[in-house]
Amino acid sequence: MPRYKTDGPIDAVIDLGVGHVEVLASPRGEVVAEVVPTNPGRNGDASLASEATITFDAGRLRIRVPRRRNLFGPGDSVDVRVELPTGSRVDVDNAYGSVRTRGELGESSITAKYGTITGDTIGGLVLVSPYGSVDIERVAGRLDATLGHGQVRIGRVDGEARVRGSHGTIDLGTTGGPVEVTTSGPLTIDRALDDVTAKSAHGAIRVREVTGGSIRIENGYAEVEVGVPAGLAAWLDASSLHGAVRNELTPDPEAATSGRTVELRLRSNWADVSVRRAGLGTRREAAS
Repeated sequence: MPRYKTDGPIDAVIDLGVGHVEVLASPRGEVVAEVVPTNPGRNGDASLASEATITFDAGRLRIRVPRRRNLFGPGDSVDVRVELPTGSRVDVDNAYGSVRTRGELGESSITAKYGTITGDTIGGLVLVSPYGSVDIERVAGRLDATLGHGQVRIGRVDGEARVRGSHGTIDLGTTGGPVEVTTSGPLTIDRALDDVTAKSAHGAIRVREVTGGSIRIENGYAEVEVGVPAGLAAWLDASSLHGAVRNELTPDPEAATSGRTVELRLRSNWADVSVRRAGLGTRREAAS
């Protein structure tokens, strides 16, 4: 198991075709890396692990596992494990298999074409996940995500978020910067602290709580729902060609004097548009 001394955060580049990647970030003064067969008793896995290369030079760790062609299934597989200092930057490209990060990383890039991605805190993230699920607690900077057909949950995004989705479910917890989402599936934002621009062809779009700025939502065949908290004045422009528009906001004396406003431009072609008080639950939750 190679060990390398380091004075601070490093850059790590990991490239493999099939396998599982685990990256552990913690306060430490060394880097540890290993590549082992996923199934030690399988000759193909053992052979692939023996062909992996690990190098460390000038603060950059490189792990490369040869990509073997296989006509039937993913093929030979390895497990990659890296322990590195807190704040290190990681670039992972994994075709078939999972990527798991623990601890706090710096700005990173993670691609897992057919596999799950899970993580704790990442300073900023370029994310590519066409056919897997994603579960990340926090992106502490900018998020740039290209997503496909899996379920995606990111608990918090501190910076700007730009998301391009397909038919999967996208769930963003608290968003601290401007958000731009284009997708065909459902989108939920628990709390938006800045502007939101969102478009979906077939999935419901819900922003459970807005705090100000500009909220622009367009939907094709599913509902739009936005929650406005007490004390926030809302400027509303909402319409639906073949659905109902429901404004459930009641008069709020505090909003008239707070000086806080939000601009809502909401559109749906074939479903309802609803604006409600934040914290009172969605219409579906209230009916259950």
